[in-house]
Amino acid sequence: MSAATASYVRILGGYFTRPDYFTADVEKGTIRTPTGVRTCALTDDFLIGFRAALQFECGKASERVFKSCGRKWGTSFVERFDRELGDYYGVPVRDLSAGIVEKCLNDAFRAHGWGKLSVDYAEYDNGIVQVTIADSVLPAIFGSSDKPTDALMSGFLATIFSFYANTELDCQQTECPSRGADASRFVLGLATRIADVPKLVKDNLSHTIIVRRLTATRPV
Repeated sequence: MSAATASYVRILGGYFTRPDYFTADVEKGTIRTPTGVRTCALTDDFLIGFRAALQFECGKASERVFKSCGRKWGTSFVERFDRELGDYYGVPVRDLSAGIVEKCLNDAFRAHGWGKLSVDYAEYDNGIVQVTIADSVLPAIFGSSDKPTDALMSGFLATIFSFYANTELDCQQTECPSRGADASRFVLGLATRIADVPKLVKDNLSHTIIVRRLTATRPV
């Protein structure tokens, strides 16, 4: 990114923090973004009922279905995110600094009420990216559980990071407020790299220990 572009981006500010990002039309009963995309708010009761119905219909496969839904949602979101940010800043998103893109993604999470996102690249050279979401919406709604409840977000994050990494990545949740953690935590990497995470979670290992296990051997 050129110095002129960097200066322009700083002056323009954040896309999702602009005061007119959501516009409500009370007469029509709609909420839209600046590009005209219609948005709706889903209540706790709706999400609880949706999860219960999915569990009833799919049984043990319900978490896999939730993750698949998250991937579909992530595909739609990241394509629009990339297009709208590119139009807003006047340059392709891949030409923006990683810090700006991450800041915009953080802003998007907060603006939509999905929680507060933070990304840790400390183990990037070992093939692992760590993500934390404070106040993630689904665990807060679903309450206590014997297993993580943020499968929808796992699929969502996997698709977003795959899009910008130009390679297929998977995402596994390591800690969840539904199991007593203070936030939802995830690891992203190649599917083969993080395939053992569900077993490690079932063994009640912490996020820190799971990452330590994963990074004990470098990726091939």
